[in-house]
Amino acid sequence: MNQEGGKAKILVVDDEEIIRIGCSRILEDQNMWVEEAANGRIGWEKIQASPDYDLVLLDLMMPEMGGLEVLDEIQRIDSKIVTIMITGFATIETAVDAMRKGAYDYLPKPFSPDELRAKINRGLEKRRLTMEAEQLREERDRNLLQLSKEKSRTLTLINCMSEGIIATNRAGQIVLINPAACNMMRLSCERALGATVKGLLENPDLEQHIAEMLETVQRTAIMTRKEFTTSDKRVLQSNTSPIVDDQGETLGTITALLDITEDKKIEQMKSDFIRLVSHELKAPIGAIEGYLNLIIEGLTAGDSKKEREIIIRSRDKAENLLLLINDLLDMSRAERKISKTMTPTDISAVLKETVEFYRNEAKSKSLSFGLELPEPLPPVLANQDDLGRLFSNLISNAIKYTPEKGSVQVSVRQAEGQLMVEITDTGIGLSEEDLQKIFGEFFRAKNAVQRKISGTGLGLSICKRIIEDHNGYIQVESKLDVGSRFRVILPVHKLNVN
Repeated sequence: MNQEGGKAKILVVDDEEIIRIGCSRILEDQNMWVEEAANGRIGWEKIQASPDYDLVLLDLMMPEMGGLEVLDEIQRIDSKIVTIMITGFATIETAVDAMRKGAYDYLPKPFSPDELRAKINRGLEKRRLTMEAEQLREERDRNLLQLSKEKSRTLTLINCMSEGIIATNRAGQIVLINPAACNMMRLSCERALGATVKGLLENPDLEQHIAEMLETVQRTAIMTRKEFTTSDKRVLQSNTSPIVDDQGETLGTITALLDITEDKKIEQMKSDFIRLVSHELKAPIGAIEGYLNLIIEGLTAGDSKKEREIIIRSRDKAENLLLLINDLLDMSRAERKISKTMTPTDISAVLKETVEFYRNEAKSKSLSFGLELPEPLPPVLANQDDLGRLFSNLISNAIKYTPEKGSVQVSVRQAEGQLMVEITDTGIGLSEEDLQKIFGEFFRAKNAVQRKISGTGLGLSICKRIIEDHNGYIQVESKLDVGSRFRVILPVHKLNVN
């Protein structure tokens, strides 16, 4: 309620001075703050200047501006101002019309002080209740707006999460699901809302598993963590908790989903890696130990030829072991996501140096070994050490797997902003089955193992990682007992011209 010093604020508008003075004295005795206006125009000007009156006593018939006209203006600017019409008996019907237009009540002349007080008090009570209702509505609207904002923020947060979120009610119906969960479960969010898990995933066993888990959490009110495999072989981890109210009653469940498929793959790779490395390290060390024990126990005493043979075998095993360790170190370098220095590199110089390094090895097997380089070649953006390691692996493999008097040729050509390096050999080749697996870690082709050609199975996986670091790719063509062609494609470095 608008008040001056804690008092109700009243405006008496009447062209009869005696009415104005009488009303003012009666109301001031009631601890009200009263102003007067001698006609409708003056009254309207006062209301415009100070539109915070609680109640207006308004004469119906006045010069310059009638009471109905003032009432219309009051209703236009603030319908909460309580208006009581003062009228003579001859205009009671008009006063009733005024009430239809928004006046609260009317007071017929002549009226007693008690009648005036009663009408004013009821009008002020109406004003008080109206203002309280308005405050409650405003507070409700503020609360609803706040709730709407909080809901919007919460939904935005949930929808932006990479983890899947699913909430269910007591009946197991999905009441909330975010896009990440829909993507993980391969669901339509619109189809999922309001549905139960059963019949939703087109996988009865998985549906039954999830439904039982939700029922268990709801019944026991204990958080449960599970892993399950989807129909497309992805592994999801679910963490399901009960939703509990203030009285401890379970209202439903909330589930967080994580796609741990890649984690599981890495875990399996680590396990395979440890198993393979343990085997590859154990075998040569065990062989060296066995050979040395033969000498220590004197079983070769007096047989220098036998001792030499054993020492040579031990040396070969040690060399294989050193080769494995070097390949493991190379693989570790390739895997580490460290910043490597990339500079414009002349691929011709790297290939010339590498071919020259392996020339004696090729000569020892009577291989036709050559390098074809068109001049000049544009540079590539590369780490020179890695590039040298890449071509050393490919050229040394070609020489190793090519029988005597065969051929290993290295050539380079330029096309469409790329350099293509080809290493072609007439070696033992690869089967179609092995061709699909050669870039896997520790993979050895069956024919290489059968011919007892040494190797760690890491070289090509290292090459693939190096190529990817240089934004290039590697291709291979091979036929069993015919030969292979490895093709390395690297983007040409574009020099900035100012």
